[in-house]
Amino acid sequence: MMTYRKSGFILLLVCLLFIIMPPVQAASTDASLSAPLIAVSFPNLLQEKPKTQWHWSEFREEGKKELENGNYEDAIANFNQAEMGAMTAPRINDNRQGNTELEIATLEKLKGDTYAKWGGHEAEKQEAYKKAAKYQAIADEKGSAWDFGCLIVTATFGSPMASEVQLVRSFRDDSIVKSYTGSRFMPGFNAWYYSFSPQVSTYINEHPVTKPAMQVLITPILQIVLIAQIFYSAVSFNPELATIVAIIIGSTLFGLIYLFPTALAGVWIARLRGWDGGNIRGIWPAAVVWGALLLVIVAGSALSLDLLTTVASGLFVIATIILTTGALLLSLSRYIGRKGAVQG
Repeated sequence: MMTYRKSGFILLLVCLLFIIMPPVQAASTDASLSAPLIAVSFPNLLQEKPKTQWHWSEFREEGKKELENGNYEDAIANFNQAEMGAMTAPRINDNRQGNTELEIATLEKLKGDTYAKWGGHEAEKQEAYKKAAKYQAIADEKGSAWDFGCLIVTATFGSPMASEVQLVRSFRDDSIVKSYTGSRFMPGFNAWYYSFSPQVSTYINEHPVTKPAMQVLITPILQIVLIAQIFYSAVSFNPELATIVAIIIGSTLFGLIYLFPTALAGVWIARLRGWDGGNIRGIWPAAVVWGALLLVIVAGSALSLDLLTTVASGLFVIATIILTTGALLLSLSRYIGRKGAVQG
């Protein structure tokens, strides 16, 4: 039994290392230089993050708000800042070709819409729309129709405009990245996602027969996104809290839907081979790690520590999956595979 436990523990460590390395590497290159690793003093936690530390997408969202409020000059200023940031943002993987152009095309379209409502800026409006069309054409030529962050979903459902792709994109752009925690979580997630998604999406596109099976496989993820969005909206008055809640809900459901059935089969086999079953109290180390990571995320967000927040949020997802799935398995383990269980 000890041999099984040791080999299982070693296998778990190897799997965690494989999962963790891409996000850590991306986080180290993506971390903002404006965020010191050692803070001189604690900032006011209720104070907004200074714009010098904003991600380019935050300028875009601020520009949208100003546009809705009729502050057209401020909207243009924010869109220009977003465009500068999008141009200089590091690309995590060369397979993301065309995404810079797609981002700029979107921003130029927003600028054109702003000038159209502003009035008296016909020349600027036409120039913005012309640039939007130009960069959109470049993006399409480079293949960015796969869209940033939605490669597998787009390949599975056949179009970047499919409702399933729009759902994932909207949750990412309109919810998660609006918070500091979310904007730091995404570089790590993207690094992990792009370590395999280009190959998977290429295979799907080259073998259309796999699409029905992939649609069945991905549909639960889309439902998870919908549920996470509902919880996010419920506490959206605090974007940081909403992001953490969405991560917890999404990770928990992912573990229960995708990992729990396989793990349950493993427990059933172990019970048939003589394992006595586990105790729910055995999950306490995972619970301690989970709580510690949550505190690290809160501290990293409060102090704007980019690298720390990116790594901690990625590990927090893994810890949540292990904690929730493991707790349920240990709770049920003594009732699975017992002699006479089939007869009731």
